[in-house]
Amino acid sequence: MRKTDNFLHYNMALVGGFFAGFAVCNLLELFGNAQTLNMLSIVRDFFICDFESMAFRAVGAVVYFLGLSLSVIIPRCTKIRTDILSLVIDAVCLIILALMPEEMNIFLRIYPVFFATAFQWTAFDRIEGYVSSTIFSTNNYRQFTTSLLAYAFDKDKALLAKARVFGFTLMYFHIGVALACVLSMFMGNLSALPAIATLIPAAVFIKEEKRRTEQ
Repeated sequence: MRKTDNFLHYNMALVGGFFAGFAVCNLLELFGNAQTLNMLSIVRDFFICDFESMAFRAVGAVVYFLGLSLSVIIPRCTKIRTDILSLVIDAVCLIILALMPEEMNIFLRIYPVFFATAFQWTAFDRIEGYVSSTIFSTNNYRQFTTSLLAYAFDKDKALLAKARVFGFTLMYFHIGVALACVLSMFMGNLSALPAIATLIPAAVFIKEEKRRTEQ
């Protein structure tokens, strides 16, 4: 059971890495998986009086908010599984990204990344009891580093196991980034389409987990 759950988490980290790499390669190095830079830029745009950019970024923050909100509301108000729905949302947003014309406003083109990754963040946020994001690296990097160094001093095997979990999450995330970079070199926006195939193993892992829980 735990092994399947871990593979699912790593798989989704790869998907999150692809979204990150796609945005950096195709959307002027914007990072659509998080809101820190976007919200910082809203403040900057206000002070430099770039109100058009500020408005687009503010709408982007709302799109991200909607993704987070729905990931909380849906499981409480419906019987829809957020993990399965997240895969559907990721696939739809990848198709939208592939079909959006390159001449379209860059901020509009980042909105699908905002929404998909925000929803995925909550749908796949834990592994072996640890809080671990599948859409960005900072906390995973911290946990990997501190756990590994703590193990070097304390020789506690639980710390080594923790470092392994976060280390693999980091690795798979950056495999997704690398995949996005390579595909974008040859396919540009259309690189989002073959990325849909990365969701197939996740669907298999979810099906296997559901089968085991029903036994």
